[in-house]
Amino acid sequence: RDVGTSDGGSVAWLSAVAASVSRGRRSDTHRRRPDRSRSVTFLRKNVMEQNRWDELRRETADKLRRVHERIAEAATRSGRTPESVKLVTVTKYVTGAEGMEAALFDAGCVEFGESRVARLLKKWAFLNEASQKSDGEIPYPDPRLIKWHFIGPLQRNKVRRLLPYVSLIHSIDTLELFKTIVRIMREENDPTTRSFPREESILPFPKKIPVLLEVNISGEENKHGFQPESFLEQVAPCFEKRERVEIRGLMGMGGLASTPDEVRRQFARLR
Repeated sequence: RDVGTSDGGSVAWLSAVAASVSRGRRSDTHRRRPDRSRSVTFLRKNVMEQNRWDELRRETADKLRRVHERIAEAATRSGRTPESVKLVTVTKYVTGAEGMEAALFDAGCVEFGESRVARLLKKWAFLNEASQKSDGEIPYPDPRLIKWHFIGPLQRNKVRRLLPYVSLIHSIDTLELFKTIVRIMREENDPTTRSFPREESILPFPKKIPVLLEVNISGEENKHGFQPESFLEQVAPCFEKRERVEIRGLMGMGGLASTPDEVRRQFARLR
């Protein structure tokens, strides 16, 4: 979301620096006056940053409260408890520096979803560094306190880099991807099966990784996943020799252009 920009502060800071440089080029015969504009500009910028953070935090907490109210109402209508529904906040369209993750974490969210491996790792590294600094206006969370969900298509050549950082993979859409995860988990946890050096990672490799099997319940060609008609035949091998990989359940997405009634029927197929 757009939470405002710091263009005004940046322009003012650059103007102050330009003015200082310009004064520095004057003849030494000119008496220089103390330049307080730079310190004033930095103070103004800090105040602006703090105001933006306060506004973002209040707005995020208010919207999150309304989402939880809607979840509670829907759960009650279907005979479920609100506590049985887990909310994963998808932050794939914002960078860590914008403060959205910090605002969500401040409001009580600990489950974050990302759809690209490179973006997740970059955000994790940023939060890991920023959370150790105490001089900023935004209290960035330690990424170790966040449960990261991977919700996008996963390429097999990126599995090894991703696994140490996620608590759940939602998008196992082919048998080949599942077998790749099983093989890498075995290699990384059993040194006798690994004939190459382990890739450097800040976090240790997990002993077990939970996954969801993705089913294309909408039938859309641009959607990934196993086909519902032959689902049991396709996934049967996933339940053989799956040590260190825990199948938690199924994942499906309703059709983008489907009506609410059509979406309900699609998810009924998933059940």
